[in-house]
Amino acid sequence: MNNFLKAFLSFGLATSIEKLLGFIILPIYTKYFNTTEYGIIDMVGTILQVACIFGLLQLETSLQRYYYEYSSLKRKLLVSTIYYWIGLSSIVIGVIIFFLSDFLSQKLFGSSEYAILIKTVSIQLPLTNISMLGLVLLRFEKENIKFLTVVITKVASTLLFVYVFVIYLKLGLKGVFIAQVSAIFCSTSLVTFYVRKQFVTKLSKIMSRKNLQYALPQFPARIGSMLLAQANRFFMLGYLSLAAIGIYSVSLKLASSIQLVNTAFIMAWTPFMHEQFKKENNKVIFANVFPIVVGVTLLFVCLISLYSVEMIKLLATGEYVSGAKYIGGLSFFFAFYIIKETIDIGPKIREKTKYLSLTFFLSVIVNIASLFILIRYLEIKGVVISMMITNSFLVGFSWYISNKLYYIPFSIFKFLIFLIPSLIIIIVSMYYDLSFLVRLLISVVVLIYFGFLIYFDFCKIKLILK
Repeated sequence: MNNFLKAFLSFGLATSIEKLLGFIILPIYTKYFNTTEYGIIDMVGTILQVACIFGLLQLETSLQRYYYEYSSLKRKLLVSTIYYWIGLSSIVIGVIIFFLSDFLSQKLFGSSEYAILIKTVSIQLPLTNISMLGLVLLRFEKENIKFLTVVITKVASTLLFVYVFVIYLKLGLKGVFIAQVSAIFCSTSLVTFYVRKQFVTKLSKIMSRKNLQYALPQFPARIGSMLLAQANRFFMLGYLSLAAIGIYSVSLKLASSIQLVNTAFIMAWTPFMHEQFKKENNKVIFANVFPIVVGVTLLFVCLISLYSVEMIKLLATGEYVSGAKYIGGLSFFFAFYIIKETIDIGPKIREKTKYLSLTFFLSVIVNIASLFILIRYLEIKGVVISMMITNSFLVGFSWYISNKLYYIPFSIFKFLIFLIPSLIIIIVSMYYDLSFLVRLLISVVVLIYFGFLIYFDFCKIKLILK
């Protein structure tokens, strides 16, 4: 448990610095770009995120799964093989996007004016995926200082290039994407230099087959995850406007502060989880870690919901303030990915990763159906509520499937005593404007309530792990 906490804190520092970048840049973007222009930035970013999923083919999970099973030359073969496939697929997808940029710009924005922005995705895509693989390697090698150095390089270079191209040269939207390409080139170069000794010049057909057999059944799950997070943009584009997407995107950016916990947790959880599989009492360990994860995660959600108005006033201009009411619900959406990661043990330990795809596929159906109904009547609120409903279903169904494959006595009662007060706070924050004093009093009560329960469970798991 101590190693898990150390990893969580060290990677948490690195990811906190990286996430801080988004909050530093947000006031710059909201000052220099109106809601419609910010909506365009978000839509091009969405294209990049979707493209990255298809470039990765979920093969980074094979690297995580088999890394500790090999050593010396075989490990280098594993790394080189995965780099080859991801590099190749990312370049192919990038070339396709480059040639379809005019078509995509016309379909999304009603003009080919923004095709040049979409073309930058074809450059960012392979760089982003190669950078991510390098960071995974540094994490598994426990190279925390190098990991942190790469993240700081990315943050510092992004700020520098945003200043040069957006503020100083005043290149507008083009400046945003030139800055992004320049920054990712710097960080990718550095991380690749750090992990250069992990490569060999030959590839392994056997490992290629094994990696693809493990990764590809999960690929539909990753597509499903992407659809859950990104499909609402296309619904909004059809029913609302680019300006609405801009307001929503700022709210989503602020709600993603919960991703500080999510990213750090996943980086620490994956090695921790695989280590626990070797212990006879792993079911007891997982069951007792679960309420701690739920409690800490939903505590963050409550605090973000209560102080969303202050967050948006601090980091955005007045035309974005209406988005404050959506931040709590969106942070709930992100938080449930952390909880799902804790629950999804059965498919991973049994290597039945096709069930991960099944849960996401059904969740996508729930997402699309609820979006179709709610967005027409509740507009942006409908999008937020749909996302909350979807990830609640995702966690519930994942819980059921995982326990069918590998039963772990997770406590529904402990889950609910954290969930119910969180939902009350989110809904109240969405529909009512509470005074600062009232919100302050509520936050004190929440901290005491959650703090006591988390501390009790933490003491219990420490005794188990002794």
